[in-house]
Amino acid sequence: MSFSTYEVLLRRGNGLNKTVYIHDCMSEQEARETAEAMYGMEALRVIWKGRTEDFNSQQNNDSSNWSSGSGSSGSDISFDQILAIGALILVAAIVMVVWEFLVAVWAFTVAYWPWLLGGSVLLFVLWAVFIMEDEDEEN
Repeated sequence: MSFSTYEVLLRRGNGLNKTVYIHDCMSEQEARETAEAMYGMEALRVIWKGRTEDFNSQQNNDSSNWSSGSGSSGSDISFDQILAIGALILVAAIVMVVWEFLVAVWAFTVAYWPWLLGGSVLLFVLWAVFIMEDEDEEN
């Protein structure tokens, strides 16, 4: 016996239609009746999608089944991969903060280099006058 998978379009009361997949049916009529009974909505159309075994293997091989709407609750990503991604995001955030700090220091230096140079020369002169005089008096 060959069972088939059918795509059934259901009419919602709010005007937005819902698509569901009904597996292991023998005919369109059975898929229509099963969908109407399960969801309590009128079936607008029924489309044959293939044998159930073929449909399941296609869904398992499909890499874009994150939100396929077919009721699959599996995920292609493991907890370790989630932790690794989180660690990479944390490292990237730390690198960005350090980079922004270095850019800020560089921008301050570029913007105020005359003041920094003048202050450095002034401090050297004050040191040379006052500190050197104290060292000379001690000798």
